[in-house]
Amino acid sequence: MNTKLMNETFLLLQSECSPKAGITFRIDLTEILDTESLLNSYDLAYERKVHLLALYTVLSLATSRHKDCHHSDPNLTRKVLDGDYLYSLYIQLAVQFEEIDLISYLAPHIKKWQIRGAEGHSGVQMLSTCLEQFLDLEFRRDTYTTTVEQVG
Repeated sequence: MNTKLMNETFLLLQSECSPKAGITFRIDLTEILDTESLLNSYDLAYERKVHLLALYTVLSLATSRHKDCHHSDPNLTRKVLDGDYLYSLYIQLAVQFEEIDLISYLAPHIKKWQIRGAEGHSGVQMLSTCLEQFLDLEFRRDTYTTTVEQVG
């Protein structure tokens, strides 16, 4: 099942990812659809939904590239470099999309995922939870600000 939001997200990522990196996007569509559903549950501008889904996708891909890295793996170097490139792409895109609050919120979580990934654990479910918590905090803050402005 492809949706307009998902398609636009993938086009955005393909245009931003350097062809020289040689990274292929192997994405769990169920995970992306779940994240799209999460984003649709918030009152967000469509363009921001595309941006957040792109950032989520890049982080998910980076996490999966770093997962299961063993010193005896013949693809170890490629996995590590791909994951590092995707993490840097996440930062680049987040700055470009002016999602500095997201960077600040996710930074300590990303470090934990990297450590857990090195231990062989998955961080993807944690990513989804963190995105939802970030949006909840943002909407709670926006609701509070709007309420204070209306009262004041």
